[in-house]
Amino acid sequence: MKLFIAAIIKNEIDGLLEWIAFHRVLGVTGFIIADNGSNDGSRELLGSLAKLGVVTVFDHPTVGLQKPQLPAYDKILRTCPRDVDLLAFIDADEFLLPLESNDLRPVVTQWFADNSVSAVGLNWSNFGSNGETFAGEGLVIERFTQRAPLGFNVNHNFKSIVRPSRVDSFFNPHFANLRYGRYIDANGSDMVLHAKHGNGVSAQVIWNGIRVNHYAVKSLEEFLLGKHLRGSAATANRVKHKAYFQAHDRNDEQCLLAAALAPQVKAEMMTLSEQLAALPAEREVSNHSWLANSIKKLIK
Repeated sequence: MKLFIAAIIKNEIDGLLEWIAFHRVLGVTGFIIADNGSNDGSRELLGSLAKLGVVTVFDHPTVGLQKPQLPAYDKILRTCPRDVDLLAFIDADEFLLPLESNDLRPVVTQWFADNSVSAVGLNWSNFGSNGETFAGEGLVIERFTQRAPLGFNVNHNFKSIVRPSRVDSFFNPHFANLRYGRYIDANGSDMVLHAKHGNGVSAQVIWNGIRVNHYAVKSLEEFLLGKHLRGSAATANRVKHKAYFQAHDRNDEQCLLAAALAPQVKAEMMTLSEQLAALPAEREVSNHSWLANSIKKLIK
């Protein structure tokens, strides 16, 4: 089945190519990305990757006081090519991690082989700062290897892989309003929502087949210059500051599953950076080689 990732991003240049390369290594076919007014080079990078056929990108600025994430999801659903079987709606700090192989497709195919299944919810695995104050060299998946235990309350949140033709809209960034069909969990059972928190939060945390590694804070510097400044793309008046960092900076247990994929991810990043460098310079992207060189620095 053809699996695409759908996302809205803003100013994610430091980790964007890693996130794309990671999912390509694991079998994701393509990406449909809404750019919410990036000014750090992310939009130029996405535009160049679009020329390579790696992503589809469109501009999605914030209009007035309207939060941009759900309208972006609506546009992605409306414009999604018909030959895309499945869309995973995740953020740029979330990585779909297969737990028993290096390929997402066998598990996804098994879930959606049942035609009654329209969506699957995959629980978070919340990763902390690894005690890092400042941004450092290397990949996100290498630098942040400490996470909260399975039962951590935040891990009850899930993100969704859906059949796009069966989704009417998204209730919130986690939970789709289905036209019909079943919403299942990672065990293949009908999703049971949390009694208190409801849509997008599951009654149980299930890590089976695939989970979502959520690098919620990264280092303190990256949090303050990234997520804190961006705020929430979906919830009005939500500011992610000290309380958010402290609540999500959990480093209880080591997990190296994603880090083990670093050599493959770096190789894919290098391939993409070389292809970017080979693109002819155009007016809107004055120096593709600058993008390529910045990526090479990241993966040394």
